[in-house]
Amino acid sequence: MIKLVPKMKTNRLLLFAFVVVWFIAFNFYLYSYHSETISDGISSIIDTTQQQFQSFKGSNSNSNSNSNSNYDSFDKQDKAKAGYKPLNTSILDTSPLKLYIEQYLDDKRNIDPIFSTNYETLFTANDDNLNTNPDFYTFLSKLDFNDRCQLYFENLFENNQNWYLNPNERAPAYRFNFDYENWTNDNKKELQEHFNEDNGHNKNDQIKDQDAFKKYVDEKYHEFADPIYEHEQKMADALSHLRIFNKCYLTSNEVHQQNTLKNFITEQKHFAKSMLTLEHQDLKHKVSSTKNDKRSIKLDPKTDCSNLEERLYPWLSNHYPVYEKWTSEIVLHPPTFQNSNARKNNPSSESQYGSCFLNKFRKSLSGKGIVLTIGDQHVEDTLHLIALLRAHHNTLPIQIVYYDNLSGHSKSKIVRAAREIMRDLPESFEAVRDKFSIDYDAGLPQQEIYFVNTYSVIHENYKSKFSGYGNKLLATLFNSFEEFLLIDADTVLLKSPDWFFANSKYTKSGAFFYRDRTAVPKRPEADARFIKKMSPSKLDAILFDFPLLTSHTYELQAMNGLFHEMESGVVVIDKTKHFNSILLLPQLNFMDAFKDRSHGEKELFWFSFVINGDEGFIFNKYHAAAAGRIGEPRVVNGGLIRNAQEVCSAHPAHVDDETDEIVWINSGFHFCGQYSVVDYQHDLDAQDGRLKPGITTVEQIKAYYYNPLQIEAMIIPPFTEPGNMRLENGEGEPIEGWEMIHDLCHEYIWCAYSTIGGKGNRQTGTIINVDEDTQKLIRYYGDIWVGAE
Repeated sequence: MIKLVPKMKTNRLLLFAFVVVWFIAFNFYLYSYHSETISDGISSIIDTTQQQFQSFKGSNSNSNSNSNSNYDSFDKQDKAKAGYKPLNTSILDTSPLKLYIEQYLDDKRNIDPIFSTNYETLFTANDDNLNTNPDFYTFLSKLDFNDRCQLYFENLFENNQNWYLNPNERAPAYRFNFDYENWTNDNKKELQEHFNEDNGHNKNDQIKDQDAFKKYVDEKYHEFADPIYEHEQKMADALSHLRIFNKCYLTSNEVHQQNTLKNFITEQKHFAKSMLTLEHQDLKHKVSSTKNDKRSIKLDPKTDCSNLEERLYPWLSNHYPVYEKWTSEIVLHPPTFQNSNARKNNPSSESQYGSCFLNKFRKSLSGKGIVLTIGDQHVEDTLHLIALLRAHHNTLPIQIVYYDNLSGHSKSKIVRAAREIMRDLPESFEAVRDKFSIDYDAGLPQQEIYFVNTYSVIHENYKSKFSGYGNKLLATLFNSFEEFLLIDADTVLLKSPDWFFANSKYTKSGAFFYRDRTAVPKRPEADARFIKKMSPSKLDAILFDFPLLTSHTYELQAMNGLFHEMESGVVVIDKTKHFNSILLLPQLNFMDAFKDRSHGEKELFWFSFVINGDEGFIFNKYHAAAAGRIGEPRVVNGGLIRNAQEVCSAHPAHVDDETDEIVWINSGFHFCGQYSVVDYQHDLDAQDGRLKPGITTVEQIKAYYYNPLQIEAMIIPPFTEPGNMRLENGEGEPIEGWEMIHDLCHEYIWCAYSTIGGKGNRQTGTIINVDEDTQKLIRYYGDIWVGAE
């Protein structure tokens, strides 16, 4: 018996150890595979939403709580059993939908139809005969907009009560056009070799059984293409869900939207009425009820906005950013500024969807201001920028947005730069004093600074999704202004902030963007096709009044092969007009297929507008220029003088397309922003006439790199189309409009050429000379920026 006691203890210890290991493993599993937790780390998304949706009739408490259906509304196990099933596009051929499309829609996308699979189940789940499907007629004749919203999401729950959008889902982002013939030709040799090896032949043998090889190629094509198509379908589903939710629940009280939808619904009811002719008498007796009446799940619009929001925006914590004024006063809600010309909301519908966090945030927006996003590493540029804003006599509040990465010391430096008396101006001010009507005895105007920490906005499980440029996306959404000018810390404004808000393109559209350099290789055709497929579908347009894309989007150079369309160093947006488009911006950042088609965040801005069916944005017509001085004539080909003129600069410049004035530049104001890491002797030896004449010593090149850029002229290189960017010639002329100079300024110098090509294929760009008065003003701004005496 004595020997049994320690044995019992050992068994207990082993049992206890087993329980502990099991508990740790189980929790690790939950953490690793269910990071979608929404309820502050307490319970899973499924547990949470089952509690929140417990009032739904027919909810199944025994449903698989670990289902990870992610972007689509179908059960993955059912899909796996049946194999991936292509979308049933025959829905678009049903009557009266086909007639409505022919009469009212002008779809120029020229792509295979793709739309949310929720529509497919909504209209075909209980109907055997698609040609007499009454549901479209019911939609058009009987359902108002709110009914359609409710029906769409109820159907989503009918398919899968555990649906939600998972920001952590990853999938390869292939640039693929789904062109069977091209794919086969591109992979023909490899396909033949593998076919031979699989059939016991030498890989280089001639194919004898062409029918078997054709079947093999078909199988391999589908092995490659089907997963890509399936993932694109999931993204199309997710984007439709988001678009529809945003329009139904977040901006439903906008008077402009309500009036537009009223006209839209009225027009559809007139159309439906006209369908009740002798040819369509069969429709009359089939509109006795809607599927909405038969559903086991019923949504309550007054309470379920927040529940839907949690499933569509699980990455939100539903907490506001922390707003800290320069006085150190901290508020946990958006500060109030003087109202601007916001769109009017209908007071009668203010509280209908008030449970949504994003609704509350949208209604808290006010005023007009400047937004920049920084971390501690950007503080020096920020101090220069604030000094420049003071020189512009800026009176707009400034929100500096950061992601929990700005120290108290950095904040103190910024506040000091914004609030200390600034009377001592550089000598260059005397040459432009008459351009400013202000009493300088009090110094340059102080700035109203707010620090905005967005870290609290993001749910604990998704905080890593917004590192790097992700904070710029958060700054776009969570600054508290109705209208904002978003700028980078190293952006140099050569016009006052008020000028950008008063620009006619902005006042017309509420969203004004600038173009990048035309210096990057071509974008594959598959990119444009992909953007078209992710934009609103015909069914989105018919049922929820989302505009289809037009030539406004199709004529963008990025839709025709140019890789970089947008430069995001200056972005001007009215959130009261484009709130829903901005909401898509962080969502696109979760999808590799979009991120891989953008350099950082740049293209994501206009992507988000286009994907929302919002073409209310305008680009400046000019692409970026090089700003500086015209270089000395270059001698080529044994003594010939090159026809092309050049400006070599580290600063892309942006020129207003109406006045030909330079309005802002990138990369700070030092001639070489990389002056602290340059090998000066190397650059001195390698300058090859591209720097200012007379630089012969290391000290001279040091001073030249550090001093402000002197802007005498700008060159916008020629550009007609992406397929015509390289013009070979034997005359020593540039073959491309931009050339990176690897041996200068740590590879930040680019030369822009006024012409490319030779006598037989020459193209001519634009040279803009800067007048003397403007040069003096730029010198003053440059001296302010670098802190010159």
